[in-house]
Amino acid sequence: MSTTHYAAAAKPSGYAAPRFAGVREAFESNLRSGDDFGASVAVYHHGRMVVDLWGGARDTSGTPYPEDALHVGYSTTKGVMGLVLASLVDTGEVDLDAPVSAYWPDFGQAGKDGILVRELASHQAGLPAFEEPVAKSDLADWDGCVRRLARQAPAWRPGTRHGYHALTLGYLVGEVVRRATGKSVGTLLRERFAQDVDLQAWIGLPTCYNGRVVPYQDASPTPGIGAFMTRAAEAPDTLAHATFNNPVVTADLFDVPALWRPEIPAANGVFDARSLARLYSSLVHGPLRAVSPTTVDRVRRQQVHGPDEVLVDQPTRFGTVFELSSPRQPMLGPGSLGHDGLGGHLAFAHPESGIAFAFLTNRAVPDPTPHTRLWRLLSAVAAAL
Repeated sequence: MSTTHYAAAAKPSGYAAPRFAGVREAFESNLRSGDDFGASVAVYHHGRMVVDLWGGARDTSGTPYPEDALHVGYSTTKGVMGLVLASLVDTGEVDLDAPVSAYWPDFGQAGKDGILVRELASHQAGLPAFEEPVAKSDLADWDGCVRRLARQAPAWRPGTRHGYHALTLGYLVGEVVRRATGKSVGTLLRERFAQDVDLQAWIGLPTCYNGRVVPYQDASPTPGIGAFMTRAAEAPDTLAHATFNNPVVTADLFDVPALWRPEIPAANGVFDARSLARLYSSLVHGPLRAVSPTTVDRVRRQQVHGPDEVLVDQPTRFGTVFELSSPRQPMLGPGSLGHDGLGGHLAFAHPESGIAFAFLTNRAVPDPTPHTRLWRLLSAVAAAL
């Protein structure tokens, strides 16, 4: 797709409080320049919505981007799973310092009996890829996936290194959640965060909403860091290859309704931007807070930081499930916790400033963030503060 096609998109619709008018200007600049095709951005400040914008085109036909657009969130889903886990830590239903096998006895096979929940939830378990062949359709088989991971030996000594568990993290953390509560991550998301609220956020999308999901427009790797990661994923006998090729992970992996209905809580959550920002408002002071400050500090405590065994060109920093602020993903600086998603999505909270932010786009950019369009938006939010 050409920049000319992107630039033809309409001006954004929606609302920005006067203090945050710069966010509207940044969002419009992204559409006008062609950095975005169709997108939405939402910001809450201490539990009050201050930005709710959408614009551009829904797809290559030029159909306007709709106000009620939903996006497959890819790895922003991990952050939503992190919110569910944080709520269970808050109530004492899950102990981050307990062995995973205390909740899920079968997981203790093949030298994994000593892995703690917080290690599992911070990409340290050594299970970034399925060892056995997995087809795209197999991702919908929850029991089959967790059985594979339970009997699998780790790729490194757990707790000594970390590597991005792109798809497997959802089954691993999700099974701990299921064993601890008897309920799935998607069920708990609706029960704990959507009661009495019109929350447009699901892990396991009801089929009646299929028509609102906006397809991703995939993009080719740039000559830079995105291309480097692409080459690494193509190299046989590497963890990057195993993680992103069993099955093949691309921006169109979840552009099929058959993979929206099952729960794949590392990758297939479906959201709108305003609901993602509202969810992250549960971590900051204000009327929407649902997770205690003590638990927020626990889950944003650094667990790992440095070279990643899977994302070979991208040092990563994680708390418990959540990405933390780093050069790769600065968000709003120290204290931020959230998660980005394949192609450019981003959602996070910054408790110190009271900001909860969400950006969803249908133009996939394979380079890791921060890319130009996010720099503009985040700089505008920071300036408003």
